[in-house]
Amino acid sequence: MLLLIMLVPLRTAAQFKEHILKAGYVEKITHFVEWPSVQNPEDSTFNISVIGNYTFDLPLKEIFSKVRVKDKKVRIVHISTVPEIRNSNIVIISGSVSPDLLEEILRYTLEKPILTISEYKGYCKRGTILNMLIVDNYIRYEINRNSLERSGLQMSSMLMNYAIKIEK
Repeated sequence: MLLLIMLVPLRTAAQFKEHILKAGYVEKITHFVEWPSVQNPEDSTFNISVIGNYTFDLPLKEIFSKVRVKDKKVRIVHISTVPEIRNSNIVIISGSVSPDLLEEILRYTLEKPILTISEYKGYCKRGTILNMLIVDNYIRYEINRNSLERSGLQMSSMLMNYAIKIEK
């Protein structure tokens, strides 16, 4: 029993480290994507919404407190409902989001210039644009080419070349 109690914090620490690395990936990815709506000079913020697990918020806020995206200040918000996505440029969908909520998010973001990023196996095949996975202890990412095309976002070939491509 004592051993089990001792292992819980280690797993939590490992998950937090994973979220720090994934937050770093999100920051790097923003340099390789073009949003048509970001060109609007009246909007002074770049909005990233996180739906699901709260542990993703803190690393994102830390990284983006020092970084601008497309010359805009970044605002990170944790949301719990689909209508809150309205002004988002990126929506990060944690693995704790139910399949039903995922479907609702994807219906809402369909054909909108919103980069959907998930972190759960199979979510890219279901329609998120980018999905981060742990493969052999490395973070890899999948890109759903059809979802990307329908969003109107433009993604650099440098980012596309290293992705696992999903055709659906």
